[in-house]
Amino acid sequence: MKALVVGASGQLGGALLAALEHAGVDAVGTFRTKPHPGALALDVRDSAAVRAAFAHAEPDVVFWCVNNPGGVDWCEEHPDEAKALHVIGAQNVFEAAAKRRAKLVYFSTDYVFDGRNGPYSEDAEPNPLSVYARAKLEGEKLALELPKSLIVRTTAVYGWSRQSKNFAMQVWDKLSAGATMKVPQDQICSPTMVDYLAEASLRLVDVGVEGIVNVVGRDLLPRSELGRSLAKAMLLDPELIEPVATEKLGQAAARPLKGGLKTEKLVKLLGTEPWDLKDSLNRFRRHWRGDTHSVVPKKQVSGEAESLRREILDKVSKYYELAHKPKPFVPYKTRVQYSGRTFGPEEMTALADSALDFWLTMGPYGELFESKMKRFFKSADFLAVNAGSTANLTAVMTLTSKQLEGRLKPGDEVITPAVTFPTTLTPLVHAGLIPVFVDCEVGTYNINPNLIAKAVSKKTRAIMVPHTLGNPCDLDALTDLAKKKGLWLVEDNCDALGATFRRKLTGTFGDLATLSFYPAHHITMGEGGGVIVNNPRLSRIARSVRDWGRDCWCAPGESNTCGRRFGWELGELPKGYDHKYIYSNLGYNFKPTDMQAAVGAAQADRIGDFVAARRRNFQTLYDGLKRYERQLILPRWDPRAEPSWFAFPITVMGGITRRQLVAHLENANIETRELFGGNILKQPAFLGIKARVSGKLPETDRIMRDTLFIGVYPGITDEMIAFMLKTFDEFFAAKR
Repeated sequence: MKALVVGASGQLGGALLAALEHAGVDAVGTFRTKPHPGALALDVRDSAAVRAAFAHAEPDVVFWCVNNPGGVDWCEEHPDEAKALHVIGAQNVFEAAAKRRAKLVYFSTDYVFDGRNGPYSEDAEPNPLSVYARAKLEGEKLALELPKSLIVRTTAVYGWSRQSKNFAMQVWDKLSAGATMKVPQDQICSPTMVDYLAEASLRLVDVGVEGIVNVVGRDLLPRSELGRSLAKAMLLDPELIEPVATEKLGQAAARPLKGGLKTEKLVKLLGTEPWDLKDSLNRFRRHWRGDTHSVVPKKQVSGEAESLRREILDKVSKYYELAHKPKPFVPYKTRVQYSGRTFGPEEMTALADSALDFWLTMGPYGELFESKMKRFFKSADFLAVNAGSTANLTAVMTLTSKQLEGRLKPGDEVITPAVTFPTTLTPLVHAGLIPVFVDCEVGTYNINPNLIAKAVSKKTRAIMVPHTLGNPCDLDALTDLAKKKGLWLVEDNCDALGATFRRKLTGTFGDLATLSFYPAHHITMGEGGGVIVNNPRLSRIARSVRDWGRDCWCAPGESNTCGRRFGWELGELPKGYDHKYIYSNLGYNFKPTDMQAAVGAAQADRIGDFVAARRRNFQTLYDGLKRYERQLILPRWDPRAEPSWFAFPITVMGGITRRQLVAHLENANIETRELFGGNILKQPAFLGIKARVSGKLPETDRIMRDTLFIGVYPGITDEMIAFMLKTFDEFFAAKR
């Protein structure tokens, strides 16, 4: 199915595009005055432009979400323009839809009623009071002339969207600035969260509903009460909402007072109740907290509890300065670690803030962290998980899902390097897949790109490779081979956050990629990891695997976001079995806690600085050790790549043994590590696994015997690096 969303830059249009993407529907949006990413510019009053847009989108279903720039009062003051937009523009779109035989979904309003006898059912007699309402009713009549059309009536639609002027954003703008807001206490409405409106509307399309259907929230309440509820959700002072009579507002257009819409028909069609205000505000608050700019000014936080929260967070920041101030470096006594936590007051206050919320499971900070990382990678999706190891496991389990066409099956081969970290390999073994080991290169410590194609057989179905120590693999070779042979590609990007290949971030080339946020890595959550989803059709499966394998996509604490919680019939379960307890994938609970995510969200803002520090430390070590190139093989990298170094690898030669060099460095209190598992096939856990070795592994064995690495992480100071270089000088001076 292909969809066209007319008016995609508005809050409803944006929510529809998101819901369509989640459902895997190919959708195109349009905008008139406010550009929207990926959308077409379209003035619906221009019939030729409308026809061109339809020729481009070729839609099977068309959603009319057009709204006017100034709301209901603007229409009253600009009646001719309102008619041109809502009637003539609508007619142009409807005619184009009719020619394509596309289903039309037209969004209308309870303003088509006079507000004397609400809430209203679908068969109630309209009696519009304003220019806007009359235009919407005329649009309804035009839409009903089309076969299979669906009229969705709604009211008091709100959501967190900075591009929108909806009621929730009006509350935010006023109250966050410390101003009072007069809100009618005599206008009764059915508050409707825009996410629910979009998702329920798609469900109605899915089941082929025609005619008029009311889609609103379950509650019926005055707008002033809705305003106060929204204020509380955004941690603003609800007392700044001033309830007043409508007549005192001096609005240009008349409003129906006793409004709202009944939902009996909707419940019958979908088999579930609409969201209530509590569920809706839970979802709204997640969006609000997920916006990086949603910071409540201190002076606007209300209540004794919130004032105390701010006092606590201020003291946490001061505590950081006293308790975690870096100590002076003392050569030979201060440990020069290969890695460690790098953090500041921002991480500690975020952690404390999450603890005060006591949202122990993944929640608002989790959503914030995921949204930041998704924006960083510009990926189709990003999932936070509880470790880099479970990120790898999630990726492999996603590719073995029964829901995936072309899935990996036991006995399929996966190409991977013989020098690797155990949990890059373990998921393949557990899935019954056959790892095909390829030799690595001394210097890059990555899979040898010249040997990969030779490793492919008729059973090969995927490639899973790490960018070792932050040094990108030859991604041209990998992606070309994957495309040519139709192979899945998974990047283990755990060591390489911020690295690029041809100026494109590693982790964005494969169908899936993984990250680790263990303290040794570029950013940390303590324990934690992430899955970067670049192939959109894998997103829902990956989330299912991470969330117990369930078919339901509701966030914890939410219910019925699909609008048909008891309307599904899957597997051999009885029809109507609770969707929250239907499992379509083998899965686990791999989610991190919100407190971990709070630290990650703060760390995410520092990725650029951390990567720059690692590169700077690496370069200083590299320049200082070049004079020992007869005894040490220094790291090398592809000229198309810009690594984001996890560590500084060294391979000894020329009569030097690794044991000698390691002993000297460790005696000076400089921490060293060997290159993970070395030849992983020599490790006790992997002896005798079902595997295939392509060719021989001489370089892998050399790395196992002769390679070590030292640190470059941001906590290493210039003094420490100078001491490290001095220690190398002392070692080689003693060897002369």
